[in-house]
Amino acid sequence: MADHEGQTLSPREMIRAHAYPLLAAISSLSLVAIAVLMVPGAVRDHRYNRCIDEQIRLRASDRLQGQGGPGKLIYLRAVEHCEGR
Repeated sequence: MADHEGQTLSPREMIRAHAYPLLAAISSLSLVAIAVLMVPGAVRDHRYNRCIDEQIRLRASDRLQGQGGPGKLIYLRAVEHCEGR
């Protein structure tokens, strides 16, 4: 290492000099692994939300003009469709 040129380091000093970069590399790799493992769940949830929105849009009718939202029954039917029931 540049800090210790020409010096012989004791085993304890060698561990101290190399522990931080090793731990930083391990933690960086674990963060990348966690991020990669979260991608499939995020994709599934995004597709599920798009399915719910599309089903609610398709099931909206003229009969529901007085409501502010889609109504509970339409939402439940959309959930059933998107879950495959």
